[in-house]
Amino acid sequence: MVKLVRTLMIIPVVLVLSALTTRRRSGLRAAVSLVPWFLVAFLAMAGLHTAGLIPADAQGFLHHVALLFIAVALAAVGLSTDVAALRRAGARPLLLGLILWIAVSVTSLSLQYLLGHGA
Repeated sequence: MVKLVRTLMIIPVVLVLSALTTRRRSGLRAAVSLVPWFLVAFLAMAGLHTAGLIPADAQGFLHHVALLFIAVALAAVGLSTDVAALRRAGARPLLLGLILWIAVSVTSLSLQYLLGHGA
């Protein structure tokens, strides 16, 4: 449940940011170009699955494809990391990332514990 809520929060955040940025730019074309295609695909697949239009036989294959796409995305993030820029930035951004990681982890685990869904 926690993962689902966190994942679904991407949608309103992206739409709000797109609307704010579009206000600064002008036209519908700017608004459409700011909505990432993966978000549209995610909503389409969620709708198809909810409507029961994805056959049970295809779900296993689609699960493996989704895992592959996640691995490719994570590899792309890692491969595009500029290590020299990280060194130049110093320890403060890494410390902030660590603090945020701890905060998200503690919050998530606390919610799971409070809702009775802990391991």
